[in-house]
Order: sequence, then C-alpha cells, then structure tokens
Amino acid sequence: MGFYVFYSSSILLFMKRLINLFSSILWIVLLPLMVISQDQMMQNTRDALTRGMKVGQHTSTMLYGFDTRTTDVQGSFYLDTDWYVATVKFYPKTITTPKGTVRLDSLADIQIRVILKGNDVEFNTPEGIKVISGTLIKSFTAKKENQTSKNYINTLEFIDNYDKVKPSFFEILADGKIKLLEYYKVIVQKPDYVDAFNVGSKDIKIIKQTQLFITQGKEIIRFRSRKRQLFEAMTDKKTEIQKFIKENDLVIKDKNDLIKIFKYYNSITKEG
Repeated sequence: MGFYVFYSSSILLFMKRLINLFSSILWIVLLPLMVISQDQMMQNTRDALTRGMKVGQHTSTMLYGFDTRTTDVQGSFYLDTDWYVATVKFYPKTITTPKGTVRLDSLADIQIRVILKGNDVEFNTPEGIKVISGTLIKSFTAKKENQTSKNYINTLEFIDNYDKVKPSFFEILADGKIKLLEYYKVIVQKPDYVDAFNVGSKDIKIIKQTQLFITQGKEIIRFRSRKRQLFEAMTDKKTEIQKFIKENDLVIKDKNDLIKIFKYYNSITKEG
C-alpha cells in the first residue's frame, strides 16, 4: 500500500512538471509569432498608405497567437488612445504617391496618435486613417482640449551610446542647454497562469514604463533623479541650483519639481 501511494505521488509530480514544461515551450513558440504578426499588421497599413488606399481604424491591443476567448489584453501600444491635435514637422523628404510626388514639410491642426510598438503614427484625415513611420517625423507639438501642449522630438535626433532607447519620441519636459526628456518603454508581460495549480493570470499586459533622460550636447544619458547626478550635470550653476531648491522646498524625485529645476537652470544658462 505504501509503495502504491509513493508511486502515485511520483506520477502526479511528473505530470505537473510535464505540464509546466509544455506551458513554457508553448510561450516560447507563440511569442515570436505574436511579434511577427504585430509587425506585419503595421507593415500592411504602411503598404496601404503608399498605394493611396483608405486605411481602416485598427486596435493597437490586437495580438495574434493567443486564444482571445480565454485571454484578455490589458493596456495599449498607443502613447495615448485619444487623438491629439498636432503640428507635425517632418524630415525634408520627397515621396511618391499615386497623385504624384509630395515633399514632406509640416502639417498643422491634424489629429494624430502615436503607436509606440513599431514606431508608427496615425493621421486622422478626411480620406481615412493614414499610418506612416515615425522615422519620417522630426518633432511634433500635440494638445488635447483643456490641456497644456506637449512637445515631442524624435529619439534619432540624439546620440545613444548605450542603446537605451529604440526609435520613438521623447517628450521634452524642459528645453535648453540641458534638456530633460521622458521616454516610454513598452513591456509586454506574458500570462503566468498555471492550470495545474489554478494560480496566476491569463491576461497579456502591455505596460508603458516611463524613463527620464538628460542631454549632454547631443548625447542622451539616463537620469535617475539623484542629487549627485543633478549637481554633476549642473556643476557650472551648482550654488544657484542648491539655493533655488532650498528656497522653493523642491524634491528632486518629484517629476514636477524636477521640471522646475531644469527650467530654472536653462533660464540662467546660455545654451552652448
């Protein structure tokens, strides 16, 4: 009897390990398919745009390779799911369309949405939604109703010696000699549900993680909101900055206070 119980327990343990192994292998197989399918979806919209066709509205949370009957996708690849009214400045470039050649320059009062994964930008035009690569856009200013305008600049405008960012856009939080920039890193969190134990989540989570960067000339450096790093960057005005922080009771780890510090520094420093 004891041998039978031991044998049954061993079989059960082996089956659980086999299920976990199968789940891991299944995820490894599906993840590349998910990425390829998402990239193909973006490519199809670009191809449709170059042919002058209307591009139907799509959802940035669409992920292939998963049974959507049991799996939900939480989050979005959009920088913001709402439309911004924007002024867009393109890199000077001449492109060919079915209606002839067009030189990209700038557009004003156009509705846009930024897709962080794939680095694409949707334009809401009278002819439908058009999608182009973000690499064609140098910068844009975007605004929603009753909100302050936000300024964005292409990450390709800067030197990234440590490969910290992918082609996308920085939000300019403070401009001047030392820019304070915010970058959105996209993380796809896979389901961690284990059927054998009925624990974990079946959902796919798209997480947008913000990271701060500062500029040193044309180079970008990851900023971790530390006093030492701040004063090293602003060493030429260290005394003035320390006084400004103390008088205004500012906290470096608070993003709003940090923006005030950088704006003040840039206001008393000539951009070289």
